[in-house]
Amino acid sequence: MKVIMYTAAVLGLGLSSCVSYKEAPVDLNGNTAEWQQVSASLCPKNSTITREQMLRIGLLLNRELNAARLKHAKSTAVAEFAGLWEDPSVSLELERVFGENITNNAVSPGLTLPVTGLPALAEKIAEQYQEADYWEMRAAERAYMTELECMRHRIMVTHAKLHVMERRLAVMQHEQERIEALHKLGEIDFGAFQVATQRFNDTRREQMELEAEHLAQRNELIEKLGLHPAVGAIELGGNLQRGVPHTVPAPGEALLLKSPALLSRCAAYGAGETELQAEVRRQYPELGLSPLYARDGGNDKVSVGVSFSIPLWNRNREAIARAAGDRELKKAELVTEWRKLVQQATLLDAEQKLLHKHCAAEFSRLDELEQAAEQQKKLFDMGETGIQELAESRHVAYERRLAYLDCLAKLLEARCKLQYLNPTYNQQ
Repeated sequence: MKVIMYTAAVLGLGLSSCVSYKEAPVDLNGNTAEWQQVSASLCPKNSTITREQMLRIGLLLNRELNAARLKHAKSTAVAEFAGLWEDPSVSLELERVFGENITNNAVSPGLTLPVTGLPALAEKIAEQYQEADYWEMRAAERAYMTELECMRHRIMVTHAKLHVMERRLAVMQHEQERIEALHKLGEIDFGAFQVATQRFNDTRREQMELEAEHLAQRNELIEKLGLHPAVGAIELGGNLQRGVPHTVPAPGEALLLKSPALLSRCAAYGAGETELQAEVRRQYPELGLSPLYARDGGNDKVSVGVSFSIPLWNRNREAIARAAGDRELKKAELVTEWRKLVQQATLLDAEQKLLHKHCAAEFSRLDELEQAAEQQKKLFDMGETGIQELAESRHVAYERRLAYLDCLAKLLEARCKLQYLNPTYNQQ
């Protein structure tokens, strides 16, 4: 009876050390207030932020990145407790023999000895998935910063185009007034006047469309950064460099092997390998020991029982087939990721070189057309040319500048993607 009492005491002590459930209700109103407060502290309303501030805010608040961090935190917690032995079991037996006033009792603890080494494999699997989630988190951060930088370049180019349009419209307003006055005097025919008027109206329509695009881009930036919309219309600091930016080198295969996305796939494939090893070992039996202490008719009895399964027809074949298939899927994902990285590096490098060539040609033509417009202005001031010729020269240079900015936006995006494809690139 004392043995049973001691066993019950040990069982109660073990149960008292178990983790208890804690409720975690979601307070959406409180969460919104906290979100608004954090957003206001990081980015005051209607403020201008630098590139460094933009990256810092995005890395802190972006929802997808925080989800990837929670996934890594989960796998870290799992890895901390993975590979533990199965808890021992205990069975208690109490027997009462009626008519003879005899009470018998027995205590039989049970313990499984992991002779196949499954706990060690389970610990290794958890560590490999933790590593995979870590590199997946790092890959998500780099992909996010790539997208954020490209978005920044698009917004800056749109802002530059708006500035060019505003200056051109201010000049076109004066040109239109002069052309209209000359038309009323009969010095310009109706056809030329109609062309000038249509061009002026088209430019104003393009400005309105670009303003709507600029607003949509800024709203998209606020959402991408994870800021509360109450921060208002934020602006980006900095200016586009004049001229054509230089090209950046494409990462070679040796560098691509260090890519976080590839390292994540490698770790996941390693976990698939270990999972298959574990399932293969599960077809062999574990050793179970069951020592028995019994009190029978006033006599003490001690015995030991050994148990194990006999792998005759099951042999864990279903789980082995599933693990083998999962390993092949992870292998295919690893190879696909590697080929994608090599393809991206090659294609982006070719795209960057072509865009650099086009951008240099556009900038050269733009410089020539702007010089020609200045020459037309001098001739106009001397009375050797008319307002129509001057307006035409200015508008051709204006359209060429917009074309150059469009080409520049594509070049900056290609450069940005190549930079972040290099795992050694330091974005700071």
